[in-house]
Amino acid sequence: LQFVLVAICISINVPAGVFVPSFIIGAAGGRLVGEIMVFLFPEGMRGPGGPPIYPGLYAVVGAAAYTGAVTHTLSVAVIICELTGQLAPILPVLIAMLMGNAICKFLQPSIYESIIRVKKYPYLPDLPPSRISVHTVKVEQVMVCDVIYITRDMTYREMKEILQLAPHLRSFPI
Repeated sequence: LQFVLVAICISINVPAGVFVPSFIIGAAGGRLVGEIMVFLFPEGMRGPGGPPIYPGLYAVVGAAAYTGAVTHTLSVAVIICELTGQLAPILPVLIAMLMGNAICKFLQPSIYESIIRVKKYPYLPDLPPSRISVHTVKVEQVMVCDVIYITRDMTYREMKEILQLAPHLRSFPI
């Protein structure tokens, strides 16, 4: 049901979020894996007395990995740290996110790019690699070097002189 509702929310012409539904789906999948691990290894990974398995940690890692894979962003790791208030799960979160992100970038575009293409919104596509000479021009070759600017401590007379010297200019950097 959640998956169907997410698909509807993303495809309608109403601004809707992708993060929270992705978090929920990823957390549910991660929690399921965590519960399966607890069922398979009730004593922990190293036997009796070993570190216990926490399904909640699997849920956090699953939420981060799924959301990072869907959106193709790494900022989800920061959001997870903010939501949980802990840095302890950062390593598993980053590993899962990087793996999910790499696989999904190879397989398909992000959800945002997909929505843009499906709804035929105008966008700037990636520039193809080329050997055109304009791509080798450096900024210093086209920039204006002697810029006329205004400072806060300038007097009225100085400002008047600038305006008389450059009447064609309508804006000045401050």
